[in-house]
Amino acid sequence: MSEVKATVSLPVALAQQVQEQIQAGRFPDLDSLVVEALRRYLESHRDELMEHFIRKDLEWGLQGDD
Repeated sequence: MSEVKATVSLPVALAQQVQEQIQAGRFPDLDSLVVEALRRYLESHRDELMEHFIRKDLEWGLQGDD
């Protein structure tokens, strides 16, 4: 499986919560927590995100600039 590396800046309070989760053993490291959080976000917002992109495509198509 290939991967994409990313750099993320977290507010201090959020970074502390992340460290607490890792220290409690809920996640092995920051990478695992971020991957799981993104996966859950995308899964739970799938319909909302699809609607957004469909609307953008429709707006682009209705402009007829091409």
